[in-house]
Amino acid sequence: MPQLATSELKKKFSNQGAQSLVLQNISVSFDSDKTYAITGVSGSGKSTFLHLLAGLDKPTAGSVLFDEHNFADFTKKEREQFLQTQIGMVFQSPYLISELSVVQNVMLPAVIAGKKTSEAKHTAQELLKCVGLADRQHAHPSALSGGQQQRVAICRAIINKPVFLLADEPTGNLDVKTGRQIVDLLLLFHKTWGMGLIVASHDQYVAHSMQHLLVLKNGTLNR
Repeated sequence: MPQLATSELKKKFSNQGAQSLVLQNISVSFDSDKTYAITGVSGSGKSTFLHLLAGLDKPTAGSVLFDEHNFADFTKKEREQFLQTQIGMVFQSPYLISELSVVQNVMLPAVIAGKKTSEAKHTAQELLKCVGLADRQHAHPSALSGGQQQRVAICRAIINKPVFLLADEPTGNLDVKTGRQIVDLLLLFHKTWGMGLIVASHDQYVAHSMQHLLVLKNGTLNR
């Protein structure tokens, strides 16, 4: 079972010469068949930790490992391939490309990963059916509600069938009802597509919906 893990992970930021230690000595592992919630107050480092797990940022010290392979040993090409195929990422804002249609936004990562355009489009259309947006596939993001845009972002994140889906405050910009629908959708894809799910959020519905709860406080992560 593939794992995403950290060992003695530390992250510091510098601000006008002053050092700020955000994460310290975090050693934890995540299994690809389970769901996890990472909670903590605003500014506790949840987003920073998730970005390190995804390989979008580099630690100050310690290591991040995927299936026992250290991110630090990846070549640039290997890191890009990892991000394209092994990790799906959903952010608080959907970050859809306004010039592209909904289906084009979803299929883009698959095309970048080398899939045939026809295959990528078919998979994107199937995913949009799953989230109830088949009839909006030719619309542009500006024509969608916030909740609909987030559904598109989720489809885009999983089109390459990643081993892990990471979500950073995915309900932060949504009302309570829509936010819960998004959480339920993430759990549905975890179950049906067989991917690990790690959600960083201060939303208590998220905390209660995942199999494992981890709390980030004073730079450390506790179960």
